[in-house]
Amino acid sequence: MDNLNNYYPRLSGWFTEIPYPEISKLLIRQFEAGEELVQKNHLFQNLYLVLDGICDVINQLDNGTEIITLKLTSGDFIGVSESVFGSMKNIASVKARSKLIAAEMDNAMFKDWLRRYPSFTDFVMKNIVTRLHYTADFAANCQTSASKINLAKYLLDRFTVERTSYPANYSGSVKIQETHEMISAFLGISPRTVERQIFALRKEGFIDTSRGKVTISPSQYQELLHLVTSNL
Repeated sequence: MDNLNNYYPRLSGWFTEIPYPEISKLLIRQFEAGEELVQKNHLFQNLYLVLDGICDVINQLDNGTEIITLKLTSGDFIGVSESVFGSMKNIASVKARSKLIAAEMDNAMFKDWLRRYPSFTDFVMKNIVTRLHYTADFAANCQTSASKINLAKYLLDRFTVERTSYPANYSGSVKIQETHEMISAFLGISPRTVERQIFALRKEGFIDTSRGKVTISPSQYQELLHLVTSNL
């Protein structure tokens, strides 16, 4: 109940007409970085509403390569597609990228809230539509320029998402968690090209690397942004 009380102001702000006894039915769960919330093709059981942290929606290409199709943060739902389509199995895997707090609800509760509470329905619909447009726009934008600029666009977006997992007053560098293979699969270029462009961006001071991961400081983010906008 302590965890619920911590998040009740946020939940009640999102769903203004849902009374406390109903919101208290939510199970507040914590997942550690790297922990899987949902596994593709396993039995669909529950939906989750992300409260804090970041998680990755992961799919596999035909060659077995994993690709992060979407990153979810506070206010994003997991499992809506399965619920709407009546799927018995999970459509994609979802893994916590950082320490993650999520509200869990079963499918019957989710559908009951959709029927009874307009504010909940509006919230879910806006979340899904926003994600749909974001995913389409992001994928398209990362295919329109030279590989170096496409990589810069990708890193700018990932910086923005990863930054949400740090404290509000944090001013240091942000680590981009994806592997070179995941980046190459998303951008449609070879891992060798990714490595070459990362080397070029690092040499020019746009990024740094630490233990094989790209890191970006706030000032480097601004420089990357200028690089992208000046090459549109």
